[in-house]
Amino acid sequence: MSNPVTSKVVSIYAVLLLVGGGALLFVPDVLIAGDASPQASVLGQLVGAALLGFGVMGWTARGLVLGGIYGRAVVAGLQAFTFVATLVLLSSRPPTVALAYWLLLGVLALGAVLFSILLFRPGLLGAHD
Repeated sequence: MSNPVTSKVVSIYAVLLLVGGGALLFVPDVLIAGDASPQASVLGQLVGAALLGFGVMGWTARGLVLGGIYGRAVVAGLQAFTFVATLVLLSSRPPTVALAYWLLLGVLALGAVLFSILLFRPGLLGAHD
């Protein structure tokens, strides 16, 4: 049986990824300020597709026991994606920073922290009852 706290955290994070991914997929030009090139839109849509994929993965795993050795593939995949994406965004800050940049960075950094806790210190979110 899954832990209610972990399930709720993963559910909320999955919804954040799904909403962000859907927004980037369908309106990348609005969210990518300062660069209206076709390449920027395609890149935004690809990032949106990745966010949707990870959001679906998190949503389908929300009822599983996650943390430590349980659901390790899901937790490790989400942790790796969010951690690396956070580092990439921090190291390559665009010259004109839009609100979407800060929102995406915040959501990804939050995920990096949450999934690192689940991956390396499962007891903090009560993954084992």
